[in-house]
Amino acid sequence: MAEIKQGILGATRGKIGPVVGYIWRGKNWLRSKPSKSRKKATAKQLLQWDKMSLVSTYASKFRDFVNAHCPTAKVGEKWLIGKEQMISRMMKQGITMINGLQHIAVEQTILSIGNLAPAVIRKINIMKTGKFKVQWDNSLVNAMTLDTDSLTMMLYNETLDKFVAIHNVENRVDKYAHFSVPTEWKSGKVYFWSMWKAADGSMHSTSCFHGMIELIEEQEIRKEEQESGNGKQVAGKHKTENGKEVAGNVNQEMGNTKQEITEVMPLEQVQRIALKQCLEEVASTTNVEIGNESVEPAIKEKELKKWTPPGYTRRVKKRILKGNVEVDNSTDNSKKQSSSKPSGMIEGARSILDVPDIRVEQQE
Repeated sequence: MAEIKQGILGATRGKIGPVVGYIWRGKNWLRSKPSKSRKKATAKQLLQWDKMSLVSTYASKFRDFVNAHCPTAKVGEKWLIGKEQMISRMMKQGITMINGLQHIAVEQTILSIGNLAPAVIRKINIMKTGKFKVQWDNSLVNAMTLDTDSLTMMLYNETLDKFVAIHNVENRVDKYAHFSVPTEWKSGKVYFWSMWKAADGSMHSTSCFHGMIELIEEQEIRKEEQESGNGKQVAGKHKTENGKEVAGNVNQEMGNTKQEITEVMPLEQVQRIALKQCLEEVASTTNVEIGNESVEPAIKEKELKKWTPPGYTRRVKKRILKGNVEVDNSTDNSKKQSSSKPSGMIEGARSILDVPDIRVEQQE
C-alpha cells in the first residue's frame, strides 16, 4: 500500500503492485519493483559488494562530521554530500588487499575539505597526567590565516570503533595545547587528524592525518614506569662498574621503548616496530635467529600471512565472502603478501577471478 499525502498529483511513498514510490535526496521518484535474481553472484560481484559494505560501514562513523565540513560537490549530473564524497574516494584509493581480504587504509581518510591553511603539527604525545600534548608551528601563513584560528582534533579508536572530534583545543598563536580523550578510551589503537577553523566559523582547512598510538591500561603504564625505574638503577650500576658508554646505551634503549608507548608516530614507523615485534615473537617460538634485514622464508610463509599491519582496518556489516579467498595483487601498489589456498582451488589459478566455477555464497 502506498500513501499520497498531497492529493493525486502529490508524491507517492510506498508500493502499488509493480510500482514503488520513494524519496531520494529530497526528490520524489517512481521505479519498478525489482525482481529477485536467481543467478549466483560472480566472484567479481562479491568483491565489489564486500568493498561497498566495508567502506560504507567505515564511513558511517564519520558521517556527521564529514557532512558538516565537506561542501557538496557536483560530479556529472549529481550533487554529492560529504559522506558520499568520502565513500567515492575510499572506493577508488582507500582499499588494500591483505591476505586475500580487503582492508581500509586509514591514512587515506579525509575528514574535511577547506581553503584555510593548516599549521604544521610537530609532535603529539601523552603526558604523565594522561592528557595529550600537541605542538605546532605557524610557518604556513597567508592572508586568510589569523591568530584566532582554532584547532580541532579528530580521533578514531579502532578497537572501540568510535570517533570523536575535540573542538576549540587552542588558538593558532599558542603553538601548543593540551586535550583529553574520552574517559572510556583506556585502550586500543587510536588514529589522529587535525583541522583548523576560523573564529567565526566561515572557513576551515583540509584535514591532516598524523599517525597512530596504541593506548595501554593505566596499570600497565605504571608497570612500565616501575620497570623503567628499575632499569635506571641497573644502568647506574653499569655506569660505576663497566663505564659510561654501557649506561648510555641502556638509557637510550629505555628512551626508545618509552617513545614507542607515549608518542603518536607516523604509520610507517609504527608498522616497522610492529613487524619487528612480530618477527621476534616468531623467533622466540621457533628458536630461529632473525637478522636485521633477512628473515627465514619458512617463518614468513607460516606466520606473516596471518599478520595485519597497523593502519589497516576491516569491519563489515555482513560477511559476503565465504572463507579466505586469494586475489591477485599484481596491479596494487602495496606490498604483496602471501595467503593460503582455499580448499578446492584450481591449480595454477592466481586469483578467484580466474576460477569460473568457484563456490560462493549467494547474496540474500
